[in-house]
Amino acid sequence: MSVEEFASKSYDYIVVGGGTAGLVIAARLSEDPNVTVGVLEAGGNRLDDLLIDGPNTFLNLLDKPEYDWCFKTVPQKGTQHRVHGWARGKVLGGSSAINYNMFSMASRQDLDNWKELGNEGWGFDDLAPYYRKSETYHAPSKILSSKINDKYVDPLLRGTSGPIQISFCEADTQWQQEMWPKTCINAGYAPPKDPRSGSAIGGFNQLTTVDPKTMKRSYSARAYYEPNQARNNLSLLTEALVEKIVLEKNGSGDATATGVKFAVNSTTHTVKVNKEVIICGGVINSPQILELSGIGSASVLQKAGVNVVVDNPNVGENLNDHTATGLPLAVKDEYPTAEVLLRNPELAGQAMQAYIEHKAGPFTNAPTTTGFVPLHMADPSLSEPEKHIQSLIAAFQKAHPDADPAGRNPLLARQLVDRSEAIGQMVLVGVGADISSVEFPSKIFVHDAPGNWITLGVCSTRSLSRGSIHIESSDPTKQPIIDPAYFSHPLDLDIAARSMLHALSLVAFEPMQSVFKRDAKGGLIIHPSWTKDLPKTIEEAKELVAANTVTEYHPIGTCAMLPKEKGGVIDSNLKVYGTSNVRVVDASIFPTHVQGNIVSLVYAVAEKGADLIKGKQTNGVNGH
Repeated sequence: MSVEEFASKSYDYIVVGGGTAGLVIAARLSEDPNVTVGVLEAGGNRLDDLLIDGPNTFLNLLDKPEYDWCFKTVPQKGTQHRVHGWARGKVLGGSSAINYNMFSMASRQDLDNWKELGNEGWGFDDLAPYYRKSETYHAPSKILSSKINDKYVDPLLRGTSGPIQISFCEADTQWQQEMWPKTCINAGYAPPKDPRSGSAIGGFNQLTTVDPKTMKRSYSARAYYEPNQARNNLSLLTEALVEKIVLEKNGSGDATATGVKFAVNSTTHTVKVNKEVIICGGVINSPQILELSGIGSASVLQKAGVNVVVDNPNVGENLNDHTATGLPLAVKDEYPTAEVLLRNPELAGQAMQAYIEHKAGPFTNAPTTTGFVPLHMADPSLSEPEKHIQSLIAAFQKAHPDADPAGRNPLLARQLVDRSEAIGQMVLVGVGADISSVEFPSKIFVHDAPGNWITLGVCSTRSLSRGSIHIESSDPTKQPIIDPAYFSHPLDLDIAARSMLHALSLVAFEPMQSVFKRDAKGGLIIHPSWTKDLPKTIEEAKELVAANTVTEYHPIGTCAMLPKEKGGVIDSNLKVYGTSNVRVVDASIFPTHVQGNIVSLVYAVAEKGADLIKGKQTNGVNGH
């Protein structure tokens, strides 16, 4: 559709952002032939792009403007003043087009926290049917099942007819997929349960968003847009940068959206809306669009030269991210890792041909090896863990009395001492990492150290550090200021250090123990980008965590779903406070973080959001 044709129409619903959530909303709303839906996406339509479709080619997408917004944070005091590169998908499908394909699940308490904070209808049982509605689970063959141990998956908790295809890879098996679950059992973990049961403790192979029939990435553009693109009532315009929502104050004092202003090739257009504008720009772009439209903190807006329409200082606050600390360790030559492909262009070319021609080989298999560790296993020697956690929270609260108006930290503290809840996620990746390249995500897994390497990542599950994202200019092409405030809360660094020491302890158990190379003294060999020896104490571990931490690419919270007086931007119907017809639906609405990779929750939230917009009763909905 031409820009002139798109802008000449008015739409019942305009979806700002054709990403992970936006295309779910567009597909579900356009199921009704009597409504019209227009979607504006800043990136291009790259359906059938080999680098997106390949399940294990995602590293080739990062830091490339045709796929990635290439965002940068401000220097982070908590990570030795480093600038962090934040890859976010600037393409149809958003970050679901460029992520690592890992498909995880929030715990029961993660989502029940949302309900306790004042969001009725957003607990675990409320969202479970929407997880199922969004997915189709494919069970592995008996041969693959015996290798990767998928027995923890309960098919009855999984979807059978949803758009997103989830599976384990039949075309390639890596040695760590077979060894990891056995190692975790030998380290004392109980056999894991399906995370859909509400708790995930232990080590296992996680599902991936890959269609096993085509061996292609299953993401929102492929799953939600492509099958519906011919609908007469669904219009999409790509490479269209939204500049602002056009708002008018109505008689009640609320602002009403009458249209959306956007630019294509530096030429500005305005398209009219009849019913609602639904912002699905993601954690960075959604607060940016609200602020550019005049919804946000009066002081921020005035400084940026934007007229204040709705004064809400909560917009862009509550930024919360998962951190990931990488432990790069040398493995013996007989255990192949991705370095084999990274250093040999001929082999990499052959692997790509195997994928293109036969849908086989290493580019078919996305990362699966993961695990979740509770505090009592991460540090069995910690005496009075509840007292320890409460003391750190109390000290921070005393120094920052206005930091937690919603009362989130007590809920998170309760989770951290719960034996069925994880304080950290472990991710085993078959390639070495050079964390000093943190500013450029595409370079983190490219390094010069000889030999084969794995990286054991130790990731947070629910951080207490909260930062912000704000505009500093009325120019929509200028990136906002991103400050995740990593490790600004001392408890996050403390938990990360304990998780890291625990992860190191796992390498003492077979079968993984025999995989690692050793130095002359029998010690593990750590990547030369690390400047110090492996830590033995909590204080040493804290120092190394601060020096070797990156984002896990799971930011949330900047348009939080909370009561306004508790820091909220939207209510539990996803409506932006102070407006009559603007909603936000994406990860920016998460009021608190959840464990693991978040794309599955974004799909579930968007599915529920679509029902709310349609006016459907969502509590107790039957999943399918």
